[in-house]
Amino acid sequence: MLTGCATAVLPVTTPQPPQVRAPTLAVDTHLHLSMDRAAKPIFRGEPGRGPLTTNPQNRWVNAIDEAALEAHGVKLVYGAVWPPFAGRPGRTAFDEAVNQVRGLELFTLEHPGFAMVHSAAQARRAIARGAIAVLPQLEGGEGLRSVADLDALYAEGVRCVTLVHFIGNDLGGAAAGQLARALLHQDVRGREKEPQGLTPLGRDLVTRMMDLGIVIDLAHASDALAADVLAMTEARGVPVIVSHTGSRALSGMERNLPDELARRVAASGGLIGLSLFVDQLEVPEHTPHWPGAVPRSCDDVVGHWLHFAALVGNDALVLGTDDNGSTVRAGPGGLCPDGVGTSRELGSLWNALVSKGVPAESLDSQGERLLGLIERVEKKALPPAQRGPLVRAPRVDSFPR
Repeated sequence: MLTGCATAVLPVTTPQPPQVRAPTLAVDTHLHLSMDRAAKPIFRGEPGRGPLTTNPQNRWVNAIDEAALEAHGVKLVYGAVWPPFAGRPGRTAFDEAVNQVRGLELFTLEHPGFAMVHSAAQARRAIARGAIAVLPQLEGGEGLRSVADLDALYAEGVRCVTLVHFIGNDLGGAAAGQLARALLHQDVRGREKEPQGLTPLGRDLVTRMMDLGIVIDLAHASDALAADVLAMTEARGVPVIVSHTGSRALSGMERNLPDELARRVAASGGLIGLSLFVDQLEVPEHTPHWPGAVPRSCDDVVGHWLHFAALVGNDALVLGTDDNGSTVRAGPGGLCPDGVGTSRELGSLWNALVSKGVPAESLDSQGERLLGLIERVEKKALPPAQRGPLVRAPRVDSFPR
C-alpha cells in the first residue's frame, strides 16, 4: 500500500537521452537568411531583427536566431535566395535574382556575426575570426536564359545553384507534385514522375557551372534531370550536393531522393542535406521509424538520416534545414520534446541523432566535409573562365521611371 501511494504522486516522464555538446563545425546547406527582404510583406522578421516564431507550423515568420546558430555549432551556411517568379513590377526573374543576392550581401553587412564569402578559403578565414560564413545560393534557375546570365550571377557572388524549384524551367524538369504538396497539402506519394531531364540550355549551364567552380545542387530536381547532371559531373570528377531533401524510400514523393541516386551522389564525394520540412519527411502511420516514434516530430528527421546513413554512411550527410523557406518544421514530441521549430532547438536534434547512434565525430566534421567539397569543385574549375569578362548586372528597381 505504501509503495502504491508513493508511486501515485511521482510525475510520469519520458526518459530523455543525455545532452551532447554542440558540434565543432556544423553546417546548414539551405538557409533563407534574408527572406524578409525578398518576400515582403508576406514574411516577417530576420535574424537579429523583428519577430522570432514560437510555432513550428508558422511558415511566414523568422525561425533563425544568430546566437543559437553559433551556440549549436553552425558556422557555415548556404544563404539561399529565392526568386520564384517575376513578381516585382519592372523586374524579370533574372533581375529579381540579382536583387536578392545583393539583399543577402546587405544583410551580412548589417549583421557582423555573418560574413558573405565566395570561396572555401574565404569561408575558413571568416570562421576563424568567429563569423558564420555565408555562401550565396540561387534556388531555382528561372531567371537563367543564357550563359551570360550565369556569368553575371557569378560576378554577383553566387557560388551554388539549385537548378530548378517548384516547377520546371528552361534548364529542365522539377520533381512532380511539389506545388500540390507544399501549398495544397495533397498526398503526392506514388505520383507519376516528371520525365523532363536537362534541356540543351541546361546542359550548357551545367558545363559552365563546372567551368566557373559553382556547386551544383540537385534539390527539387526530377530524377531525369538529376541523372543527366550526374552523368556530366561524374565524367569530370565534380561532386554535387542535394541541399535539402529526404528519403523517397520512407516518403515516396519524387521531391525526395531515391536510394540509387543517393548512392551516386555519395560516390562522387557529394553531400546530402536533411531537411526539417515535416510535410516532406512524414511516413505512413503503419510504418513508424521505431516503436513509439512520434509522427511529424524530429523523429521523422532522425529516421530519414538513419536510412541514408545505413545506405551511404554518416559522412555523406549534413543538415539542410530550409528554415525560413515555406516549410512546416518538426513539432514537439519524440526525441525532441520541444520540437525543432527554430534554430534555438537544434541542440535537441543533435542530441536525438547521437542517441540513435550517429557518431558525434560525424556531426563535428560536417563543415570540413562541405569545405572539402567546395575545394574539389574549385580545383575542377577552369581559371580562364573565372577570369573572363564577368560583368555585374545593372541595378533594376521596382516601378522604374
